[in-house]
Amino acid sequence: MLIELHIRNLAVVEEATIDLGTGFNVLSGETGAGKSIVVDSLALLSGVRASTDQIRTGAETLSVTGVFEPGGDGFKAVLEEAGLEPESDQIVIRREVTRSGRNRAYIDDRPATARLLADLAPHLVRIHGQREELGLVDPELQRTWLDRMGGAKAEKLLSRVAEAWEAVDALRARLHRVRGDASERLRRIDNLRFMVEEIDGAGCEVGEEEALRQERNVLRHAESISHALGDATAALFGDGDDGGHAAVSRALQGLEGVMEWEPGAAAWVSELREIEIRLGELEPELSRRFEEVEADPRRLDAVEERLATLERLFKKYGGNTEAVLETWAQAAQELQELEDAASGGEELEAELGRALEAYVDMARQLSTARAQWGATLASGVIGHVKELALEKARFEARLELRPATSSPVKIDGVAVEAGPLGVDHVVYDFSPNPGEELRPLAKVASGGELSRLYLAVQLASRDVARAGLEGPSEATLVFDEVDAGISGAEAAVLG
Repeated sequence: MLIELHIRNLAVVEEATIDLGTGFNVLSGETGAGKSIVVDSLALLSGVRASTDQIRTGAETLSVTGVFEPGGDGFKAVLEEAGLEPESDQIVIRREVTRSGRNRAYIDDRPATARLLADLAPHLVRIHGQREELGLVDPELQRTWLDRMGGAKAEKLLSRVAEAWEAVDALRARLHRVRGDASERLRRIDNLRFMVEEIDGAGCEVGEEEALRQERNVLRHAESISHALGDATAALFGDGDDGGHAAVSRALQGLEGVMEWEPGAAAWVSELREIEIRLGELEPELSRRFEEVEADPRRLDAVEERLATLERLFKKYGGNTEAVLETWAQAAQELQELEDAASGGEELEAELGRALEAYVDMARQLSTARAQWGATLASGVIGHVKELALEKARFEARLELRPATSSPVKIDGVAVEAGPLGVDHVVYDFSPNPGEELRPLAKVASGGELSRLYLAVQLASRDVARAGLEGPSEATLVFDEVDAGISGAEAAVLG
């Protein structure tokens, strides 16, 4: 939960610190007193986009700091994935925005991104603004809330279903290419064959362009390099006593002669001996390289021509040899598939069949789990709406399949809508009064009933977390005037 909030230079607030206790906290005041600024500060800590317009007039930097004590261990996985080890059971998040537009975020004084704050936010704080309960009638939000009841288990199941769907989608695309229009397929085969043969003919090797560019630089400046090597060799190792090596030797002999009397001579002698050794090692290297470097116009022409060939390929197929060879591999695979089309793509079709079986199996597992989560959600919601003056109301989270003749996915022999989220359409059914049948929430719930149901859904999800089940981790819930548009007894009950 949120323990402490510190705000500086946000809107009209110069500086404020809010200490929050456990349980229910209320911030009240007249319009313009700054209540929404508190919500805005929490939104910044949740990773929403910041604006320089939020900075207090006359200030250069706004900052918001929140001290959280997370419930559950979900936040640890988010931090560990980002390479940040949790340092304690508390998290300190700070967000700074400067007048220049610079935006910085910190988690326990370690730099973080706004994206990481957004990933972490569901484990720390959830903000519900005015009239947000209207979104409860949206089918996607209903599915999202149901899946949240599954917590970590839901994340794993959804990930597996999405992977299975991705495999199905990719195989369908490949089969479509293989069995597409014959003339289009022949044109594609010609293009792919030309691409493969052109890259094959170039005989690319990964990274060769860097070595060629380095060799070209040497060949282009061979004369300058040769002169520099010759001058360096003569200066260091010239005949007689004129070379640098000889000068070091003379200095070494002189200092060795006074070591008995001069305290610093021993250290200088040691350094000069090391220099003498290094110069001795350097001489053969300079001499060898001096003999190797020579202007070779024919080799330079060959290198230039090879680089020109590679750069033509880079413009067409990628920015380097690695990208070109990757393009070649993809083209070769597609070409093989298209050339095998005469066989009718039986192998691809069999592979697609296996992928569909795997997807249906994963989707069924997800549906079974959703049915369990739905029962838990409905039980929790009913328990709470009875406390909210809806004593006779009934609520149910129902799963339904929707037929789709063009879908490749069949459940019990019927083609149904499917995708990366599974095959289920989630419908919240509601009946406010005895004798009325359950009907979709969007068709029967009034505004006041939606407000109370929305609160009940929040509370039901927290109940699962507190019971240590698979639900979402417990976080601080922030309600910003969710009683807007409600009056009388309903408003009192909701409060």
